[in-house]
Amino acid sequence: MLWTFGSTGPVINRLLVRVGVGRQALRDGASGLVVEGANLLGTLVFFALVSRRLGPSDFGSFSAMYGLIGISISLAYIGPGLAMLQHSMDGRVSAVSSSFFSIYLLCIAAAIGIVLSLSFLLLPAVPTLTVVAFVIAELVGIALVQTASALRLSVIGFRSTVPLQLVAVAIKVFCVVALSVTGHLSLQSYGITYASLCVVVGAVVFIKVTNALGVQRRLGGLRRDYLGTSVTISSTIWVSNFHNDGDKLVMSANRLGADVGLYAAAYRLSTLSSVPINAVVNSSYRSFLDPAVGKQFNRAIKYTAATILYAIVATGVIFFAAPIAIPLLAGDEFEGAVSIARWLAPLVIVRGFSHFPLNAIMGLGYPRARLVCICIATFMAMTMYVILIPTLSWKGAVIGSYVSDATLGLSAWVMLYRLRNRGRTAFGATSQPSISEVPLAQ
Repeated sequence: MLWTFGSTGPVINRLLVRVGVGRQALRDGASGLVVEGANLLGTLVFFALVSRRLGPSDFGSFSAMYGLIGISISLAYIGPGLAMLQHSMDGRVSAVSSSFFSIYLLCIAAAIGIVLSLSFLLLPAVPTLTVVAFVIAELVGIALVQTASALRLSVIGFRSTVPLQLVAVAIKVFCVVALSVTGHLSLQSYGITYASLCVVVGAVVFIKVTNALGVQRRLGGLRRDYLGTSVTISSTIWVSNFHNDGDKLVMSANRLGADVGLYAAAYRLSTLSSVPINAVVNSSYRSFLDPAVGKQFNRAIKYTAATILYAIVATGVIFFAAPIAIPLLAGDEFEGAVSIARWLAPLVIVRGFSHFPLNAIMGLGYPRARLVCICIATFMAMTMYVILIPTLSWKGAVIGSYVSDATLGLSAWVMLYRLRNRGRTAFGATSQPSISEVPLAQ
């Protein structure tokens, strides 16, 4: 147990409650940090081996491909998983799972279609077989693992999902290290090996988790409210991911070659600094949805304040560590990414303003209001990318990122301020019907 020993235990407990951080939040946050830390270690190993092997140009193509696949992941399983969590907060996961399995199947098929159709336009330098291999790995194999993780999250809680969230990074690191040691590491060989392992492991994990939870593996009818929640959340995350990765896709479509690889490497360093932030964001999502937890506006302020303090420190670390970290991890070919990383460093601060107001809006039961905020920012980002990148290259991408992320933070806080006194709609007090009995708020 946390903070239960000695005379200082009660004092610390009261202090944590006063600032809006309870024991459950600490435990979930620590679990989230374990996941993010493992992802960080895996990313460092992967980045060091793959970037050195591929070089800036091919690494740029790889990053653009994963940007496109990453965008569609939200549609394939993240959105349906969070929707299933919302509709099973009363412990009825077995009753809703069959319908959501049908939704998963539809969403995965749509995601695969989107990636394959857009790859010809946005990924001209990546062979079709390579794209197909990574699509099978992420949108079939890992999708099965993440579906199982969503089931455990709904029934047991966030900490129970930690082993499942580590599956993908474990497979990824194993494949890269094994192929590197044997001298067979290439984009295509990695994709085929990774896809094969992901499908096998994903099937085993899904079967074991559904058996353990007593969930039947069958497809059910499509309910309008379940489908509506899934589409809304999936659209929100899909648009958000497009906002985050659209810069690399536009650069790839303009055939900027090595600039994409340098920008992707610098961007990777920036995202590594967000590991603690992501841990808190991911682990707190369920508590923002919990009807027993209130004061969303105040909680969003407190979480954001802590995030900004950390982000200021992280920005300084990136600025001064970039000249050492990037050549050390990626090799001398990526030395040009140092100046890009310094341009991107303060982006951690700007993005810190938007995470928790968006979670609070969702917790209040207004997912479409959240979607509006993200759509505004994404429209701003893509417009600036299309206009600026052809002439300014990565500098245009950086400018678009700052302007769009500042827009997202501002619109999220304005929206939350307007909604804060309306109360919850879909996750309200016990006097209201359950989430499965009411339509989503507009």
